[in-house]
Amino acid sequence: MQPSLHLPKAEKICGHLGNGVYEEDLEGNLVAPSVRIGYCILRRMRSISVLLALSAGAMFAQDRYERLMRDILIFDAHIDTPRYFVDEGYKLADEHGYYELDIPRMKKGKLGAVLFGIYAQPQDFPPDRWLPRSIEVLEALHREVAANKATMEFAWSSADVERIHRAGKLAAMASLEGGHLIADSLGVLQAFHRLGVRYMTLAHFATNSYSDSMTGETKHNGLSKTGRELVREMNRLGMMVDVSHISDKAVLDAVEESKSPVMASHSSAKAVTPIVRNMPDGVIKAIARKGGVVCINFHAGYLDEPAYNVYIKNRPARDQEIKDVLAKRPNDPSRWEIVRRIQKKYFEKMPKVSYTSLLKHIDHIAKTSGVDSVGLGSDYDGISGMTPSGMEDVSHYPAIVQGLIELGYSDGDIRKVMGLNLLRVLRANEQGAEKR
Repeated sequence: MQPSLHLPKAEKICGHLGNGVYEEDLEGNLVAPSVRIGYCILRRMRSISVLLALSAGAMFAQDRYERLMRDILIFDAHIDTPRYFVDEGYKLADEHGYYELDIPRMKKGKLGAVLFGIYAQPQDFPPDRWLPRSIEVLEALHREVAANKATMEFAWSSADVERIHRAGKLAAMASLEGGHLIADSLGVLQAFHRLGVRYMTLAHFATNSYSDSMTGETKHNGLSKTGRELVREMNRLGMMVDVSHISDKAVLDAVEESKSPVMASHSSAKAVTPIVRNMPDGVIKAIARKGGVVCINFHAGYLDEPAYNVYIKNRPARDQEIKDVLAKRPNDPSRWEIVRRIQKKYFEKMPKVSYTSLLKHIDHIAKTSGVDSVGLGSDYDGISGMTPSGMEDVSHYPAIVQGLIELGYSDGDIRKVMGLNLLRVLRANEQGAEKR
């Protein structure tokens, strides 16, 4: 009796081709050699098809990535390099093995525009030095940009950013980090705007006369009366209102008072990493409803709670070591190298944090508040070297583009996150000033 031909499972018939004799599979069915051979061929063809499909998908993703990187505007809302121009004679033209930004690494990372932070931390300088220090650092930024005019240009507007980017050069802008820097004077604010400052953070690490800080004491239950006046004047000038660092209530007050979209220049999502310096979803959504943008901070401790817990526990000891070095070596050029070693020593005590944690914060805000409401605000050169692995300096921005492709974001949405959302908010503030 001729045995019936049976097509068993692939793993039972494709181990070997046999010698032309009917064989039993594991279920006791007799299988003809010709069937075995034909089925194995089909099986392998399907495997090849799957591999080809995966390869085609990878090639398509790579093509998308390369196409995006040809002309994408990467615009970072907050980088603190300018203080190094004053303190250390740091030069942007040279590629350095320390700190996070210079022109060679900007080019590698395709960074197109930066809002550089000008600041004097209230805990580090006496009040009579806040304003002079800010002017000195801003002037140093203008000098450094002028010294690199072949590759870099100062941008005074959103249109300048676009023009400079199209020309293949790097666009530099200025910002003030903390309302304490203007000496309680709207006239000083106006002068800073004339000098190129395009946003100001209402408060820094300490509460001031305008706003409660999220890390300072509560004096105003949000914004003070003069804080609301400050917001209105910034609207009139076309200067973006930055709500990073300030209390949740102060953010909501600023959103309510402002006629233009506000921005958080370097903040992350509290729902992902529940620490004091991050923003809760309700506050982020309020910013988004008014057309604003929250730019994600790259500080490893702000991206990951275990890393933050180690950082915040060790910070007093770290800061005291740095303070002692600077006090003992006020005129020693090597003091800054010693400071960097101290910072590195304490950073190495923290758990490692991958740049994928940064992607989680971006993805969370995009999904809960809309992709129009999220951008980049690395805080490079202001986070004491505490960067996530894979995002050690400005040369690594392309990894974010690649990560967003892998997460399924469209080309248009990737462009928004990487820079166009911030550019839109800058333009909206300029247009708001024109109407008033």
